[in-house]
Amino acid sequence: MIKTITSPKYARMIGWLIANRQARGMSIRALAEALGITTTAVHRVESLERRLDVFEYVQFCHALDVDPAEGIRMLK
Repeated sequence: MIKTITSPKYARMIGWLIANRQARGMSIRALAEALGITTTAVHRVESLERRLDVFEYVQFCHALDVDPAEGIRMLK
């Protein structure tokens, strides 16, 4: 089994989150504030240094106003 953090599908899903953040004109700082976490934590997720668990992923999606199911479909 491939480790999640190195999976191309996982990287594509994170890229999708980044693209949605940027499309909304939201900075890493603004996303971090919306999530109640540090900018470093968001940066580590976006640079694939830290893996999101399911709960965190859903929180990211809600902060970005996107459907979590859309990103999960990328993993199939």
